[in-house]
Amino acid sequence: MRTKIDIFTPKSIKNAAKHDDFRVFWAESDAGIELFLYGVVGDDYTETDAGSIARVLSANKNKPVTMRVNSFGGLAFDGLAIYNALADHSGPTTGVIESVAASAASLAVLGADRVQMQANAVYHIHEGIAGAVGHIADLQETIDWLKAFNAAAVATYAAKTGKSEEMLASAMLGSNGDGTRYSAAEALAFGFVDEVLPVSKKTAKTAARNDRSGELAARARLLRAKTT
Repeated sequence: MRTKIDIFTPKSIKNAAKHDDFRVFWAESDAGIELFLYGVVGDDYTETDAGSIARVLSANKNKPVTMRVNSFGGLAFDGLAIYNALADHSGPTTGVIESVAASAASLAVLGADRVQMQANAVYHIHEGIAGAVGHIADLQETIDWLKAFNAAAVATYAAKTGKSEEMLASAMLGSNGDGTRYSAAEALAFGFVDEVLPVSKKTAKTAARNDRSGELAARARLLRAKTT
């Protein structure tokens, strides 16, 4: 068994690691489960792979789940597996694109019942990428796998957006072969996301927290009562 390596984790992530074998970042509250797909999709060491996320979902059946995403992608088929794990979850699911959801991560987040995106985030789709060395048969096998992935990705994007597979295949290729990047507004218009979260959405709450006039007035009244 591998030895757990302690790393700095924000205190708000209360249970970044349940025990030595299970380090995927997630938090539990009365509102449900919060997952953090941050980093490389498919990295089994940091447990941002499909298996780790599926285990969290399986252990928390029927509970509401929010998956927060900040990832440039990773293993293509792990992205599809995470998509399906979210789609099959028995409780309500929400995906929140915090900064970037690209490549495999752009697929994974779409498995949620509702997809939200921060207004200053980026969404990026592209065709599968792979490297191959060997004989013609080896290279052809890699090409066949890429074609299979591209078809699966196109079908997944089409199921979410309602756009034609031809349109999505063109978007995955992009104008220069590197796919297409979308702002939050563009992703919403295309149908990848269901809601854009404004950058200033917490301004009012923050102002309310910073305004201590009511608290100070109450303390003053209490102090007067004690001295009279």
